[in-house]
Amino acid sequence: MSNIRHKELGLTDENVYEMFKTMLLARKLDERMWLLNRAGKIPFVISCQGQEAAQVGAAFALDRDNDYTAPYYRDLGVVLAFGMTARDLMLSAFAKAEDPNSGGRQMPSHFGQKKIGF
Repeated sequence: MSNIRHKELGLTDENVYEMFKTMLLARKLDERMWLLNRAGKIPFVISCQGQEAAQVGAAFALDRDNDYTAPYYRDLGVVLAFGMTARDLMLSAFAKAEDPNSGGRQMPSHFGQKKIGF
């Protein structure tokens, strides 16, 4: 019975897989950015470890095509669920001109992209 609990909540197998994949990606990106910071490759990182499930669950409760959110600097799970990519997050961390939030001009993890709802 417990293997179909998500269906009772209105979630498909695909929803659950996407949620898990997003949580895992958030954790792996966080770990990588932490190592890059400690190696002196990126100047700033604030961890989100331990918050992935709450973030992704909250993001999936919203209508990601129409709702807006105001993610804060620890919200890797939220921004990934809303459509940011691992590449986008690394561009921000490395302050590159292609950073979709600010073009690399502001502190990393200050998210702002109207096209995906922040």
